[in-house]
Amino acid sequence: TWNLIKVDVSVEELQRAREHHIRDLLYPHNTVIDDSIGCALWFAARGAGLCQGDHMISSARLLFSGIGADELMGGYSRHRGAWQNGGGLEGVLREIQLDIGRISERNLGRDNRVIGDHMRDCVAPFLDESFVSYLNSLPIQYKVDFTLPRGQGEKIILRKVAQTLGLATSSVLPKKAIQFGSKIAKLEGKKEKGGDVCKRLTKKG
Repeated sequence: TWNLIKVDVSVEELQRAREHHIRDLLYPHNTVIDDSIGCALWFAARGAGLCQGDHMISSARLLFSGIGADELMGGYSRHRGAWQNGGGLEGVLREIQLDIGRISERNLGRDNRVIGDHMRDCVAPFLDESFVSYLNSLPIQYKVDFTLPRGQGEKIILRKVAQTLGLATSSVLPKKAIQFGSKIAKLEGKKEKGGDVCKRLTKKG
């Protein structure tokens, strides 16, 4: 049985969770984007919210993450930028290889710590070794075509699968990062750049 649990938190609840849990879990990561992603994942992994009007806490032990899809299939704006700035498909491949090479250091440890705080395991199907090997064996043209607009030219093979499964609307949606899709990046009303050091993650005293 699948239950859609809608998670909604107040600014005060976010700040308490950051102070007592999330800040330590994110360490040594300390950027604004780490804070936004970490907070969104922590509340998602907690699995507490409203389901058909009733409060519910998920009993699921696994949290499925889509991490790896953008890194492997040219989903980031910097991949399109590499192509637009004269690097061509070779430039895109270099960016993809760079992303995959640093994904464990930049993302996986952080995400596992945050999700594991709720005694749940993170499952990342796109990072299955055999799947990664298969994708890496495919020509880059199967993954990107940046002559097409956003929402069509990235992660082409994944969008084709979505269309095959009848997900026509979803298959042409532009990427929206978790910190923006969840709106957690705007919850505290800060105007910051993702790469800036996040003062809210700096311990006092």
